[in-house]
Amino acid sequence: MRLVLAENINDADEAKVRDGVFEFSDAKLEAGLQRSAELIEQWHGKSNGRITCFVAPHAPETCSPQLLRKSRHLADGKGVGYTIYLSQSQIEIEAVKRTRGVSPTHYLFANDFLGPRLVAAHCRYPDASEIALLGEFRTGVSNNAAIAARRGASAPIRELQAAGCSIGMGSANMAEDMVEVMRAGLFAERVRNNDEVDPQPEDVLEWATTGGSRLLGMSDQVGTLQPGKKADLFLVNLMKPHLVPTLRAVSAFVHNGQPGDIEDVMVDGQWLMRGGKVSTVDETDIVQQAEKIGHSVWRRLTQQFPDVPLPVRLPPGFVSQGQQASNC
Repeated sequence: MRLVLAENINDADEAKVRDGVFEFSDAKLEAGLQRSAELIEQWHGKSNGRITCFVAPHAPETCSPQLLRKSRHLADGKGVGYTIYLSQSQIEIEAVKRTRGVSPTHYLFANDFLGPRLVAAHCRYPDASEIALLGEFRTGVSNNAAIAARRGASAPIRELQAAGCSIGMGSANMAEDMVEVMRAGLFAERVRNNDEVDPQPEDVLEWATTGGSRLLGMSDQVGTLQPGKKADLFLVNLMKPHLVPTLRAVSAFVHNGQPGDIEDVMVDGQWLMRGGKVSTVDETDIVQQAEKIGHSVWRRLTQQFPDVPLPVRLPPGFVSQGQQASNC
């Protein structure tokens, strides 16, 4: 695969943050920056360039001005990009306004954090002045539409793009399927603007491919199929009942496609999946291990915190293949 790795760092006392108290630690700041630097030194450029690294301070409310400035300085010094969660919740916005006196984006601006190498994740609630600032600095925005929809939110993508931001698409948690992400991005933006035709499926596919490569600083290498770029591609079987007739392939795939329609994947000229089967790992074994480990983790959690109620009753053992149908 092609990976961009980052250490998620902050210098806030997280136990106190839960109570609305924001105190910051110089020792935690330096430890986080050290972990980030070590990750970059160890992994950036490895596997023939398929592994690269970013610097990733967590979010405006959990990062001091010193951490923001030093993170940007580290990224610039190492020649890598950097990322942060931005405007992802009303809690974040209220906390930054209360502790810093400005909105989250203005807080980043005041600490020289905005720039074309920044990827701001989410950006669900920026006001007009924040959108203008993000656009002025050509900030990249990761539109995590599927998880935003689960939170009852939608980023103002039309306005961010018009202001000058580059748009990519991300999954975040609970939405690891990029086909779902693209479709959610299309629907959410149309609903938000009460627009039946904009964005078009081709726009959304561009955000998910070329836009993503631009955000990650890789647009000269990947993101489009053309001579001189690396051979990263996926092939879709359009001869499926939900995709025919193939009058407009991109529209059919974005509106009706499923992950299983992607049958072949190549990265850097190497086939990773052929005919729907991943050739580099044992998928069945990994799924079974994940199921077993997941149940083990939940059991450990309930033993450690027995007074915390769970929304479900855990079964007596991890779900085996034979139990799947009856437990669905």
